[in-house]
Amino acid sequence: MASVGATMKAINDACRSKGGHYATYSCQVVSWDDVSRGTVGGSLSCWGANITDTYLKSKSGAQLFTVRSDNWNEKLGVVSADEVAVVASRTGGALQPVTLRTVLQQMGDYGSYAGLEGQTDVSNSTLDSQCSIRFQTTFIPVEDGPDGRGKLEFATEAYNYNTMSDADPRNLVLLCTSQGMAVQQDGQGAKKLFHHAVDDDGKIHRYWLEAEESRHQVGGEQRETDQERLEALARGKATSSVIGIRAMGQRFNVLMTIQVPLQQQAPMPREGGFPVSLSLDPTLYTQWENECLEACADGWSDDECGMDCSPQLQCAQLRSVPEARCAVPTGRSSAARVSRGTEHDVWDGVSINSPVRNATEHVTVTVVIYNAVKGGVPTPEDVAAAIEDLENLYTACADSGRLADSNFDFMKEQLTVDDIIDIKSKLQFQPPAVDVLQHDVFPTA
Repeated sequence: MASVGATMKAINDACRSKGGHYATYSCQVVSWDDVSRGTVGGSLSCWGANITDTYLKSKSGAQLFTVRSDNWNEKLGVVSADEVAVVASRTGGALQPVTLRTVLQQMGDYGSYAGLEGQTDVSNSTLDSQCSIRFQTTFIPVEDGPDGRGKLEFATEAYNYNTMSDADPRNLVLLCTSQGMAVQQDGQGAKKLFHHAVDDDGKIHRYWLEAEESRHQVGGEQRETDQERLEALARGKATSSVIGIRAMGQRFNVLMTIQVPLQQQAPMPREGGFPVSLSLDPTLYTQWENECLEACADGWSDDECGMDCSPQLQCAQLRSVPEARCAVPTGRSSAARVSRGTEHDVWDGVSINSPVRNATEHVTVTVVIYNAVKGGVPTPEDVAAAIEDLENLYTACADSGRLADSNFDFMKEQLTVDDIIDIKSKLQFQPPAVDVLQHDVFPTA
């Protein structure tokens, strides 16, 4: 199995060498999946009133990645909530595709298992006519399990900068696959997003996600035979279904995360007050700088980590003998079957039972298309097929472009002093979890 670093480098090299729109994509270990980004003087800021960093990690803790457009001025699409399909079931009901608009309107029915009150409605007919959507992909390095199939367990991890308390989340979060929808929420710190299943006693079991190799090629939908579906169901695995936008067709390799912005409680009055500049405090690393620091510390070059670091933090050569660069073999890539994996724990449910929809913010949808690669790194042809798939999906949206474009003004707003104070306070007292680098190496003077 190729390392994650080697896989990322192969993908980044393939994107750059292909040029054109392929070169606008790269591997990112942190994805900015923002509901509302701030602007300062009409220009984009990395901060905002509702911003989220998303990580992808294996069950063992290894850092994974997604392939996406740049974080700062990301590529986006616009869709209506009734043009997004979610595979879901009301408590005790059948599992079937329904529109996102239906889920939002009947959130109490779909989320009662997690503790939501039955009459909960988090829809907004006006705002839900414009939902932002981003498409990403990834190649998960897998190795054979006991049954001979290549697979890896993983979870996404989200850190919302604007949630200060588990009791007052900024967003309701819906994790969606072809096996169903798991209702959860933002929290005070970084939160892993697990899949759910409810037993006969009403207890909520949380599960890791599993990416498993398949016979289906990279790019496009997965049309299964009846025999394939029966075999997958017999093993408790996901089967293909319509999910996401209509152009996606039937897929089993999609993990879709939907953030529904909520109205938070009124903040406590600020005592004393102090001036805050809207320019970034140099003591606060921006989202992409933290990402770059991690990559630099791991010994990756700018080319290998696929990030545009700020001038102060550009990756420097480590003062050590460089590791010999050996040729990495190409492996076999396929559409990954994304299913519930092993059980993580039993969960008590959400902390907020009667969420109220934010009256000004729009829903954002993040679609990640999973591929598995075994025996080496992806071929340039498979990388190109994965990128072409993303491009086709953006084209199929009602509108598409970049965050800085005027057609995405609905998810931007002027950055306020309160936004800066709140984010700075959270970073000071509730920092994101940071792994210890070189934890197994005793330091030298």
